[in-house]
Amino acid sequence: RKVVGDDEGGHLYECSRYVWRDRRLHCSTEPDRKFSSRRMALLYVAKMNCKSLQAFSSDSGRGWEELCSDDGIHAVRPNMPFDLERFLELPDDVLATYAAGVGNLLNVHKAPKGTIYKVNAIRLATTGADELYRILEA
Repeated sequence: RKVVGDDEGGHLYECSRYVWRDRRLHCSTEPDRKFSSRRMALLYVAKMNCKSLQAFSSDSGRGWEELCSDDGIHAVRPNMPFDLERFLELPDDVLATYAAGVGNLLNVHKAPKGTIYKVNAIRLATTGADELYRILEA
């Protein structure tokens, strides 16, 4: 339940990744995974954006503390790398803010290469059984 959440249904959550290299000389937006619940997608995007920031941290020789602030316009809360057990306890709005904030830090610090993940809800417009029956009956 902590992974899936209480999704009402009716949506597909599609993740994409914006990938760049050579200081954005080469960049593209690529499709990524699809999830049946918003919470699943948010957990995934939070984890993947954190991994991207950690890769930049390693490449640049700067620690998490140097890249992430507790306060200010680019503050990240919780200010820590993704930790599954702790992040499973976070509400969806905090996960969404964390995922976007950690991803944005790659822009703030002008990473020469990287990947930022996003999630988009897609409404499923499906034909119900009653409507199908009316079509078949006609």
